[in-house]
Amino acid sequence: MSLIKSLFRWGFYLSYIFLVVVALLELVFRILPTSDSLMIQAVNENNPILHFKENRTVNKQIGFNFTHVNKKNINNFGYATDREFLIKDLQQNKKNKIAVAIGDSFVEAVQVHNDDTFHALLDKSNEDIDIYPIGVNGSPLSQYVAFYKYAERLFDPDIYIFTIVYNDFDQSWFKIKKAPGYHYFTDEYELELINYKPSNLKELARKSAFVRYLYLDLQISVQINRFKKIFKKDEKPKLKIQINDDYNIMRKELGIKAADIFMDHIKYLSEKKNVIIVLDGDRDSIYNGKKHREIDSYITLWMERIIYKAKQIQSLHLIDMHPIFLANWQKNQRKFNWDYDGHWNELGHSVVSEALIKKLKKIYK
Repeated sequence: MSLIKSLFRWGFYLSYIFLVVVALLELVFRILPTSDSLMIQAVNENNPILHFKENRTVNKQIGFNFTHVNKKNINNFGYATDREFLIKDLQQNKKNKIAVAIGDSFVEAVQVHNDDTFHALLDKSNEDIDIYPIGVNGSPLSQYVAFYKYAERLFDPDIYIFTIVYNDFDQSWFKIKKAPGYHYFTDEYELELINYKPSNLKELARKSAFVRYLYLDLQISVQINRFKKIFKKDEKPKLKIQINDDYNIMRKELGIKAADIFMDHIKYLSEKKNVIIVLDGDRDSIYNGKKHREIDSYITLWMERIIYKAKQIQSLHLIDMHPIFLANWQKNQRKFNWDYDGHWNELGHSVVSEALIKKLKKIYK
């Protein structure tokens, strides 16, 4: 009996210490500028489009050491911008054209202040155009199609601007991305929505500053996966190489197919409205002294597929940022992203906005 009592006391003592430590950690990280959750809302048949919880100001820390902290306003439609969106029924007496900037985390742009994003800079540069940015991190080409159909229905834009980056292609298929809340292409070239509902555990975790630090700032799940890859590096290397080869071949083919499906939609859209596609440059190649995109890369293959298809659509306006970034780098030797984060920094957004300003001047000259 004394042993049981002793074990019970030790169990109670350890539980008490654990709870005290957790409480102290929670208190510390509530004081520190830990990232807030953007709170992606439930996505289903009644609410089919990805967006964040509306009308909020959120804290976003990039990295883990609190040296890059940013505040972002989330507007009335749940997107990261200071501009409020008006549905088309409320635009009856509008004087300005509406342009939607559609994309993923490069449009969401939590790394920079709202005023420093390319779409905000573009908005300021032209009093005759109001920019509505619609971007959610992780969105692929298939989601861009869903976004533009959503914008077409609600806002009836005059201009569509799509930003395309390296991971937008193969992730347009559920078999690759496997994340709920997004639209994916099907084998029949249709869009399929995978419903998403935050679990009770996730809702609780969003309220904890310490948990948010672990998952949003430290990105502990990414670190664990990296450790697993290192740990499993020597396990059955021949089989692993074969699996990876087959998987990468599938990725390559699905990326090309996604580009083709997306450009079919763009061809149809560009027959009715002005459409601009902005292709990200291969910034790593530029920093390494190369003039062209990496030759042996699926990403280059996918980007070139977009360029090839774009040339066949006379009404489409294409901006390839690679030569533009290259010229700027050769002149200034300043990177367009941070060393610890691959998204565009203030300079990157500024260069993209300048390219778009020039393109819009040509369109409306």
